[in-house]
Amino acid sequence: MTPHSAEPSAASRCSRCGGDVGPDDRFCPACGAPRRIVCPSCGALAGDGAGVCPECGGPLPVPVPVLDAARPVRIPTWNRRGFRLLVGASVCLLAIFAAVAWIYFTSPDRQKAAPVSRLVAQSPTTLAIGSGASPLALIGTPSGLLVSQDQGSTWSKLLIQGGVRVIGVGANAPAPIYLVGDRLWRGDLNGFQAVATDLSISSVQALAVDPSDSKRVYAVVANRGLFESDDAGAHWARIGSEAPADVTGLALVGSQPPLFFVGTSGHGVFASADGRSWSNANGFVNGALPTQAVLALAYDPHSGDRFVNPTGETMTGALYAATDLGVFRSIDHGESWGSLPFHQAASALAVSTLGDRLMLVMDPNGNVYRSRDGGVSW
Repeated sequence: MTPHSAEPSAASRCSRCGGDVGPDDRFCPACGAPRRIVCPSCGALAGDGAGVCPECGGPLPVPVPVLDAARPVRIPTWNRRGFRLLVGASVCLLAIFAAVAWIYFTSPDRQKAAPVSRLVAQSPTTLAIGSGASPLALIGTPSGLLVSQDQGSTWSKLLIQGGVRVIGVGANAPAPIYLVGDRLWRGDLNGFQAVATDLSISSVQALAVDPSDSKRVYAVVANRGLFESDDAGAHWARIGSEAPADVTGLALVGSQPPLFFVGTSGHGVFASADGRSWSNANGFVNGALPTQAVLALAYDPHSGDRFVNPTGETMTGALYAATDLGVFRSIDHGESWGSLPFHQAASALAVSTLGDRLMLVMDPNGNVYRSRDGGVSW
């Protein structure tokens, strides 16, 4: 007997999933179920869905699908809510980036200082701010004194015989102004008088007035050390002979007796408690001055700064240094220094002692810069 089986029509469907099965398909293309079943007894072919063999009548196996029934795959699509979330997140990120960029580029450290005035062909040598009802800015030149009563914006000239290369001002009004040129002068804007003195004026490198007594003046004399006068500059006594040779500025911190600080053109800052022995005050490690070229020093007792060292000693005020790399500040008597946002060469520096946080800086080209917030902005 020749085995045969009923041939399904072209329009037959799979008995398992209901999918269309072509006449030549042996398996359902949708679920993989076999279209024809082989009888295990006689080997005859039976159509899909038959329970018994059409030849021998034996039972037929239940067809097992080769593949699971096809399941529809859901492809996610953007809905309106998701789109809004995406747009909102993008806007927030852009806003944060813009805010960070604005803070970075508008910070005082990123702003270039702009001069408030420029001294042309004046060859300025020194800068100071006098005490009084309002700040009085002073600049020494080879021909005399430049004076500003509007915080450095405009300057008028006051002739002083022999010029001015060093200026000393008192901290409290009314305090006289001391000028050093070919002679020692003492006075105010109403007039200056030459002081008969026993000091070698031609060798004076720096001058400072005691903040508690305007008649007590200190001077650094080249190759001779630190001197003191208790009678407004007439008579002088040497305190110590070991002052650095290349002194460019003298600042006093406190009084009775003060703590002395000197700036030097090639060795940084030095400090002395007695005017005889000097120690390095350039700071250490991360708090060290990055340069040894200090061209001016100034101390502001009313800066608002307060520091307590590990021994419990409280220090107030701030010491400022003008250098070839900009302006630096120390609030711990030179143990450490931090830079102010003035990052260009500074040849002269002055601070007001009236508590108004006024600072003036001059660069080597004669440009004058002003800060009204203790050097935070210029």
